[in-house]
Amino acid sequence: MRFGINRFGRALAIAGTLLTIGVPAASFLSQQAIAQQNVMRIAAVVNDDIISVLDLEQRLRLVALSSNLRLDQQTRQRLMPQVLRGLIDERLQAQEAENNGITISDREVDDEVRILAERNNIPPVQFPAFLSSRGIELETLRTQIRSQLAWARYAGRRLARQVEVGEEEIDEELLRLREVSDQPQKRTYEIFLGVDNPDEANQIRQDAERLLSQIQGGANFSSVANGFSESGTAAQGGDLGWIAPGQLPEELDEALADLQPGMISPPIRTFAGYYLLYVTDVQRIGRDPANTEISLFQLIQRVPGHASDQDRQAVVEDLRAAIPGIDSCEGLKRYGESRQGANVAAAQNIKLGELPSQVQEAIANLQPGQTSEPINNGNAILMITICERSDPGLTLPSRDQLKERLGTQRLELLVRRKMRDLRREAFIDIRL
Repeated sequence: MRFGINRFGRALAIAGTLLTIGVPAASFLSQQAIAQQNVMRIAAVVNDDIISVLDLEQRLRLVALSSNLRLDQQTRQRLMPQVLRGLIDERLQAQEAENNGITISDREVDDEVRILAERNNIPPVQFPAFLSSRGIELETLRTQIRSQLAWARYAGRRLARQVEVGEEEIDEELLRLREVSDQPQKRTYEIFLGVDNPDEANQIRQDAERLLSQIQGGANFSSVANGFSESGTAAQGGDLGWIAPGQLPEELDEALADLQPGMISPPIRTFAGYYLLYVTDVQRIGRDPANTEISLFQLIQRVPGHASDQDRQAVVEDLRAAIPGIDSCEGLKRYGESRQGANVAAAQNIKLGELPSQVQEAIANLQPGQTSEPINNGNAILMITICERSDPGLTLPSRDQLKERLGTQRLELLVRRKMRDLRREAFIDIRL
C-alpha cells in the first residue's frame, strides 16, 4: 500500500465560509442535517448487510490514498463502480467466513495495521492521525483488513483441502520448464475483474479501461491491483512472479508475448473475465546472466581531455576497423601493444554482474575469441575480447516449490468459482 497526499477538508472549509459570511445557524444546521442524511443513504444491500454512502465514500478515499490518486470528481466517478463492487464482494466474503465459524481477533487486525504503518515509514502511534488528516477513519481500514484475513483463512481451511497436486503433474511441469528454458521469462503483474454474467461483460470491460486510464495517468499498478483486482495475487500487488511462455492461458500468453518491460496490456478478455497485464523485467528461466563468469583482455585507448568529438569519433572508427583481425585475447594484446597511447589489461574469472552496466551490455552476448565494439568511457575508449566464458547452468524450481505453485494456481480457481457462486446466490440491491 503506497500512500499519496490527499487532504479532505472540504466540509470544514464550507462551514468556515458560511460562518464568516454570517449565514444563520438554523440554515447551517439544516444543511448539516441534509449532509448527514446523504452520507447515511443506502448505497447497496448485500443479503442482510447494508453498505452506506458513507462506507463507499470512506473506501473511495482509502483507495485513492493507497493508489496515489487525486480524488477529484472525474476520478470519483471512474472509481465508484469498481469500489462499490469490491465492497459488495468483501461483504459476501465476510458473511461466508462468519457462516463457517471463522473470526478474526482485534489483535490480529492491530498487528496488520502496525505492519502497514511501518511499511509506509509512519510510526504506528501516529497512523490514526495520519488517516484522519486525509478524511479516513481508522475503522474503515480495520474493516477491510478483518475481511481480507477472514477470507484468506476461509480459503485456507475450506477450499485448500480440495486441492491435490500429483507427482505426474510436477513431472510434466518440470518437463515444460526445461523445454522453454532458453525462452525469456517476464516478471508479470495482473489485475483481474471477473465476469459472472455475460450481460455485465461490457460494463466490466469499461471498468478495466477506467483502471488502465488511471494507471496511465500515474497511479501505481500494484496499488491499483491491491485495491481492485479480484485475483488472489491482489494482496501481493498483483505479482504473478516470473512467467514463461505457455504458463498462462492462451489469451494471456499471446498478449504477454507482445509486452516489454514497462508496458501494460489493454483489457484482455478470457472466459473468466478481463485482465490487465504489466511487465517489469525479462530474464532467461533458471539462468541469471549476472552470474556468467568471464576472463577477458581489455584494451584501454587514452583520449586527451581537450580532444574534440570529431577526434574522439576518429579513434572509435580506427578501433572498430581492427575488430575483424582480432580473433583471440592474444590478438587483442598484440594489437594494443602496436598502438600509441594504448595499454592492455587482463582480468580473470569476473562475474558479468560485477562490471559496469555499459560494459555488461557490450559483452553480454560475446563468445570466446570475440571482441566488443569500442566503448566510450570518458577519457578512454575501451575494447574487450573474451578469453573464456562460463554461463550459469539451468536451475529449476524444486519439486516442493512446483507443488506449492501448482496448488496455489488451483486454489485460485476454486476461490474464483466460490465468489461466482456467492454472487449468484446472494440478494444484492444497488441503490445508487
